[in-house]
Amino acid sequence: MNWDALGAVAELLGALAVFVTVVYLTIQVRQSAKAQEQQNALTSAVIMQSRTDTVMSFMNVITKDEANLEVIARYTENPNELDLTTMKPAERLRVRYLATCARALFENLYEQNRQGFLSDDFYLGSAIRNILMWGNLWVALETPMSFEFEAEVKRILAENSG
Repeated sequence: MNWDALGAVAELLGALAVFVTVVYLTIQVRQSAKAQEQQNALTSAVIMQSRTDTVMSFMNVITKDEANLEVIARYTENPNELDLTTMKPAERLRVRYLATCARALFENLYEQNRQGFLSDDFYLGSAIRNILMWGNLWVALETPMSFEFEAEVKRILAENSG
């Protein structure tokens, strides 16, 4: 066998090695992408379960005491009746506490949606209705919230007024 033939065989083996490597890497990339998709689905399910747990805890706080229900009904339906100066300190704290809890819950949903962890369908179907319920109270109480969420609340209220 001469050197030219040996060089051609070596070239062929090199090309075959490159081809096998490309096939192997393609399989690895596909498996990695599938594993990532499964991880994303699991993460999404964990986020939804965590959200459900949070909502259940919030609902437990609200329904535990009839006075909480009265405060929510009175001031979410008629935020203009809110007069912090004439309220008893306990009622003032109650309304602020409940409004802050609700704000935290729905601001978290807003942020999850903004970052792509929560679908637009879920956000539009669930969070916006609740923002409409609580938003005027949050504004009236000057409830602390991020500037972005405050703008979102005001946008939703403006689009749905009248």
